[in-house]
Amino acid sequence: MYQEQSGSMPCRRSLLPPGWWLIVPLSLGGLSCSKSSESLNPVEGKVLFNKQPLSGALVTLHPKGKTDMTTIPSVGLTREDGTFTVTTGEKTGAPAGEYVVTIICSEEVKSKPGVISTGPVETQDRLQGAYADWATSKITVEIKKGANQLEPFDLK
Repeated sequence: MYQEQSGSMPCRRSLLPPGWWLIVPLSLGGLSCSKSSESLNPVEGKVLFNKQPLSGALVTLHPKGKTDMTTIPSVGLTREDGTFTVTTGEKTGAPAGEYVVTIICSEEVKSKPGVISTGPVETQDRLQGAYADWATSKITVEIKKGANQLEPFDLK
């Protein structure tokens, strides 16, 4: 039942079953993950900064060519020895193809003496953004079918 108020459109009862709004996103979910359903290939690499292993750096592989909002990036986080393993979503590896690589290494900014903050820790890119933008990065790799051991990225 609905009440009609004068001067306004009446509310109408939906012909769709309750919870219909859950069905649409769930049914489209398979479409948006099409990149992640491709076969993934193991990828390992190493990042050096001034010839020393760089730990805590985020390495991201950006597919060359057309991408859209549903593309799941392939990423790796460097360990103490500078090595990383790439994952795409929750799975190990990356689809075969050509990629532009970005690298960001966040480090905590030291606060000024006597300054107390209750906010989040402030960070900056240790590499000063030199490798952070995929549009200007000169680092590229090709991921082939099968296991991939990348040449070390020697940053300066």
